[in-house]
Amino acid sequence: MTTVAEEKTSNSDIHQQSPIKNRKIVFLANYTTFLGDIIAYVSKENEVRTYEKPSSGRIREMVSWADIVWVEWCDNIILEVSRLPGKTPVICRLHSYEVFTDMPKQVHWDKVNHLLFVNPFVRLLFEQQVICDIPRSVIYNGVDTNKFIIPPGKTYGKKIASVGYINYKKNPALLLYCFKKIYEYDPNYTLHIAGEFQDPRYVLYFEHYLKENLLPVSFDGWVDDMTAWYADKDFIISTSLFESFHYSVAEGMASGLLPLVHNWSGAKELYPAECIFNDADESLQLVRRYENADKHALAKSNREFIRKRYNLNEKCEEIARLMAQVAEQGEQ
Repeated sequence: MTTVAEEKTSNSDIHQQSPIKNRKIVFLANYTTFLGDIIAYVSKENEVRTYEKPSSGRIREMVSWADIVWVEWCDNIILEVSRLPGKTPVICRLHSYEVFTDMPKQVHWDKVNHLLFVNPFVRLLFEQQVICDIPRSVIYNGVDTNKFIIPPGKTYGKKIASVGYINYKKNPALLLYCFKKIYEYDPNYTLHIAGEFQDPRYVLYFEHYLKENLLPVSFDGWVDDMTAWYADKDFIISTSLFESFHYSVAEGMASGLLPLVHNWSGAKELYPAECIFNDADESLQLVRRYENADKHALAKSNREFIRKRYNLNEKCEEIARLMAQVAEQGEQ
């Protein structure tokens, strides 16, 4: 990921006839992590520019150039955009961390045409803090179920997968407590972590904990090919304090992994209640239920849940339709 303003393009094949056409669209973001598929979808029939970590000068230039501005995250960029003169239609997408900051209260929402959320619980948190009349809606994230598939002939063993940065949000201590409980029940279970430490305190904690508790935990670092990494795993676990979506759960389910999801606020709005646990004891109970279930049938059912609820193409189409509506309103 670059750290300077840089124009980017995307060559993804994800595409159907887009509801928005012949527009000049600019995407502005400090981090473009979740934008690739959306950009690919709308770029076939529109002139699209994307800038990561844009300068103030670039922001002003692009707001003047565009027919519609998409600002990813409710952070300093939307603050600056909302203070600019002009009537270019603006959409801001708020993910989750932003509602735990003062940023939403600082935005001039009368200069933003639409506020988009990826989770209804995050929307509720926003509305508890900010009083404004901005039109708003929820469009869930999409998952590419053509990319994340159940491998042919998949068999089930006892590999538990955890994906993401190792930081306070992911609640890594609970991850270890849950795995210790499962391992004490059956020492054939192993834990596999794809991700990097973001705080040296957690490095110290993991080293100390695993020295005191000899558990089979593998650290695979940052993984580029997650499709291949998921292939030989059996469970996907999330012990987070809070998430707006947690892609690894959805991608893991699409790949045939059986989910173990900590009951963070809003988790039951996103994933089946049957896969959610409250504490380490319940995580073991869930594993034991999976052991007695038809794993292949359950995996297919979970994948279908993801395919129907978080279909990538449908979510991109919803977003493109929203962009078209906002652009048309800006012309009235």
